[in-house]
Amino acid sequence: MATLESGFEGKLREALLDELQKQMLADDGPVWGAVERSHEVLMEYGRRHDYDVGPVIEALAEPAIQRQPDRIVATWGWYHPAAPHFAWGTSDHTVDGDPVLAFVWEDAPQSVHEKWPDTDRVDGDPVVFLPEADVSGLPESRFVREGIDWLRREVTG
Repeated sequence: MATLESGFEGKLREALLDELQKQMLADDGPVWGAVERSHEVLMEYGRRHDYDVGPVIEALAEPAIQRQPDRIVATWGWYHPAAPHFAWGTSDHTVDGDPVLAFVWEDAPQSVHEKWPDTDRVDGDPVVFLPEADVSGLPESRFVREGIDWLRREVTG
């Protein structure tokens, strides 16, 4: 019968955590898989709702691993200010200018073209200036949650 050396549990735990840490952040590892899943969800959301989500995707904070005595903690996120709004959605709201809002009004009705006849144009659409604008809320995309759920399924089998 084999005899195990005293303290083998600690050495085994360290060896397993070393391997897990290496695998989690590998280019084809589960953390990058979770990020990829989040990006897939966000890109589909952008296509479905006609939003440019590219700047949010580009604002990925590089995933990092923190080693703790008994576990590995992976962190990542998106530092673009629109990321939380895309993730959790928003209700209908008013955006106040500071002091005015300036934006291209795509597919503007004729009355808008008449109100700003001499403004700059982008592909024929007027640049308009308003003190505020009422906007429809955004539906939630769940892009962050979808990535985390994917990771959970991947590591728990």
